[in-house]
Amino acid sequence: MRVALESWLSGIPRRIGYCGHSRSWLLNQIIPEPQRRGPLEHQSTRYLRIAQECGALTEQSLGKKTPNAQRFTLNAQLAGSNLSTVDYQLLKLGLSPGAEYGPAKRWLPERFVEAATAVAVRSPVQWILFGTKNDALIGEQIAAALGGSCINRIGQTTLEQLIDELRQCQLLLTNDTGTMHLAALLGVSTVAIFGSTEPRLTGPLGDRHIVLRHHVECSPCFLRKCPIDFRCMKAATVQEVVDAVMSILQRAAIPQAREEDRV
Repeated sequence: MRVALESWLSGIPRRIGYCGHSRSWLLNQIIPEPQRRGPLEHQSTRYLRIAQECGALTEQSLGKKTPNAQRFTLNAQLAGSNLSTVDYQLLKLGLSPGAEYGPAKRWLPERFVEAATAVAVRSPVQWILFGTKNDALIGEQIAAALGGSCINRIGQTTLEQLIDELRQCQLLLTNDTGTMHLAALLGVSTVAIFGSTEPRLTGPLGDRHIVLRHHVECSPCFLRKCPIDFRCMKAATVQEVVDAVMSILQRAAIPQAREEDRV
């Protein structure tokens, strides 16, 4: 309702969308809900259906990654910034500890610290924190705990800078966030922790990701704040997160080792 009302009040002449949330009177082109039975439909499919109704050729855009051409490299883009201190011999791993929708989607900050520390002990890595200025407090806590193995970029990047910096990462450890979807679009593997939301609806697209989700009796609730004991997110352990991260790193190392053998 809010988005439709804002569009109507803004005087936008063509307002297209589904009729849910009692907003049909604010739209002048309604997309019919498909008659479906079976698995849940990913939200991206619903959005693509709107694009199709607008005349877009969505089949041609599916699966494409944002091109790397005509982009600044990380070194050039961030000269003089905190990221200029990164040791480029280290594997760069992204970490997105926030979630715009609310705390119900956020894994515990202290567990992010434990998992990131355990990974750094096993492999030479540089963690880079990503997020908006609303995640600043969480970022400061995590950065202080991780010390030199972490660079805090939370609230310091434009969207274009975030894209460039994500491209440099071997993977992204994240909650259910927009940064997760951006990483998936760029072809960056993710370890995504889900609790109050449903990965079949909003999980990262592609086959190079690991989704960690414990289906407790009250999930998915889709609430901003947990009214009870946060059991869905607490069920995700540090060890399984570490195992997921190391699994992706090891999987990525195999092709590189084979290439070195050929050389």
